[in-house]
Amino acid sequence: MRKPIKLLLITAIVFSFLATLAVICGSLYLLKYRDSHVDDTLLDINRDSGKTEFYCFDFNNRRDRLGNAMLIENARLDSGVKYKYIPFDEIPEDLVNAFIAIEDKRFFEHNGIDYYRTARAAANYVFGSKRFGGSTITQQLVKNLTENDEFSIDRKLNEAFSAIDLEERYDKTEILEMYLNVINLSEGCRGVGAAAEFFYSKAPSELTLSESATIAAITNNPSKYNPKRNPQNNKKRRDLVLKCMLEQGYIDESEYVKAKNAPIELCLSSEAEHNGINSWYIDMVTEDVLHDLCKKYNLSEKAGSFLLYQGGYRIYTAMDAQIQSILDEYYTDIYNFPIDNEGNLPQSSMIVMDPYTGDVLGVAGAIGEKKGNRLQNFATVKRPPGSTLKPLSVYAPALEKEFINWATIIEDSPVTQATDEKKAWPSNVTNTYVGNVDIQYAVAHSLNTVAVKVLQQVGEESSFAFLNEKLRIESLDKSRDIGLASLALGQPSRGITLRELTAAYTIFQEGIMSKPRSYFKVTDSNGVVILDNTSEQEAVLSRETAAIMTKLLETVVDSGTASGKVTLDTKVDVAGKSGTSQSNCDRLFVGYTPELLAGVWLGYEYPKDLSVFGGNVSVYIWDDVMNKIYECTDFGKIQRFVVPETVVKLTYDATTGELPPQRINEEVKTEEGWFRIHIDQ
Repeated sequence: MRKPIKLLLITAIVFSFLATLAVICGSLYLLKYRDSHVDDTLLDINRDSGKTEFYCFDFNNRRDRLGNAMLIENARLDSGVKYKYIPFDEIPEDLVNAFIAIEDKRFFEHNGIDYYRTARAAANYVFGSKRFGGSTITQQLVKNLTENDEFSIDRKLNEAFSAIDLEERYDKTEILEMYLNVINLSEGCRGVGAAAEFFYSKAPSELTLSESATIAAITNNPSKYNPKRNPQNNKKRRDLVLKCMLEQGYIDESEYVKAKNAPIELCLSSEAEHNGINSWYIDMVTEDVLHDLCKKYNLSEKAGSFLLYQGGYRIYTAMDAQIQSILDEYYTDIYNFPIDNEGNLPQSSMIVMDPYTGDVLGVAGAIGEKKGNRLQNFATVKRPPGSTLKPLSVYAPALEKEFINWATIIEDSPVTQATDEKKAWPSNVTNTYVGNVDIQYAVAHSLNTVAVKVLQQVGEESSFAFLNEKLRIESLDKSRDIGLASLALGQPSRGITLRELTAAYTIFQEGIMSKPRSYFKVTDSNGVVILDNTSEQEAVLSRETAAIMTKLLETVVDSGTASGKVTLDTKVDVAGKSGTSQSNCDRLFVGYTPELLAGVWLGYEYPKDLSVFGGNVSVYIWDDVMNKIYECTDFGKIQRFVVPETVVKLTYDATTGELPPQRINEEVKTEEGWFRIHIDQ
């Protein structure tokens, strides 16, 4: 007798121990969810209703920012989302009761979790039903704010504890107000305000009982119960909503019968169905503002997006409407671009800037008609810059440190000689070497050999620091891009964006690096500044170095790799640099005038050889678009680059680089170049 009792006692002890252990483990497991909560920003921003608007300026003095802000009429930042915030006291009682009756009849009794419904849903799931369910209105609010509908126990626990947290901080009316303004009601409608406007062209306060039940019916499955697309499904669900309202005492029998007999009659709003395609510029500024919002307010991208899309902001862009229109028109017409032998069209992008401020005046992200919003923009995609990097990574820092000048003679010859195992390195585009040349010739003809040798004088780490820290080319990778090929030949490991590259060329106007910016400020609907995007500028070169580099880059257009391809130089001074990646999969040209700076990239989305196109097509694209800009706008008032008085044109010995030549006679070949002098010389 004692043995069974003893065995029973041991079993009870073991069971108690295991149960206690299970409770402890379960408690410890749940502890990680106790701090679950919804981002406070998501709770605040849903109260700010309104469409975000974009403005550009009609400047009569761009440098001093004198001009008038103009609404960009065709720019709409709605991304298919329709939103209209409605305060709780403007939401009719029938609409509130309809949601409570069908979604959460014990809403006013629980603390965020309906334990009865949760237990029943869990049991259904365990015993074979795939319907988990059981979510309260508060839990649904959490899901709609976070947009996390992953099917997992972890998500449900996070959601449950977040719901409890909400119930502790907000009263039931506040929770209902938030819920009814963010719930997904199909057709891109978020909240009852947007749904009432879209489906019935009226305010929620004007809805009938039947219409209120129709809207409440949608939320269980917005696609299935969409009254526009599936009216019969919606009617069945609407009738269930009305039955629940009757059973729970929200309406009487006569109200129920009248509403149930009412047909599903919609009055769709045409304005709510806007599906406009924004320009490449609006796409770009949207990404920039979103990035800055998230950074400033420490937001997740999801929270920042909700804030941007629904906050009723005013975004004051740096866009020049005329320039953007020219870019849109040119890049939409595919016949402005070449096709290969197989009939394939490459891709291209272009960006135009104010070289004195870094303001982005216009951008084209791809060739052809734009089919959607926030698509891949090739002006902000990383690609190898090729030789367009040389003036920035090699020649500008070398001139600044006076390692070289215009007349410095360097041998065009391999740095590494050929052996049986490998070829001479580096090679030039022409696969030839011409012996001693001056810096002007090396820049104009983009000699790789000279660029590598000058970089060795500058130092690879010094060159990288100049690009990364001074010129703000953040795409570079310090662990992989401190090397001769990356810096002297323009082959960084991950590439850089056309926007970064073009902005770096702002240093060649007055030696000042201007960070590129697409907008000046963002305000709320009351004019309160949310983001102030003040121009960030830093002097990184002397005015003398900048002027000499510009004169060197003018020779690229006059007698170098872009010679004969640029016609704009008959109207205004043009300086620039062409570039080809080593694989010949990317071709670029960055050029500037006394008033404008622009960069062009051409290649395939999935890189392949561009030899079929012959010369550098990017130069021709640049010239086409820039000529149109000068023809159609008031740019062109300043035609010549400004040269400081400390930079002068002098004669030098073309063979030795001596300045001035020791003797001038028929046997001495001389050239003219630009040199820095001290004012007292």
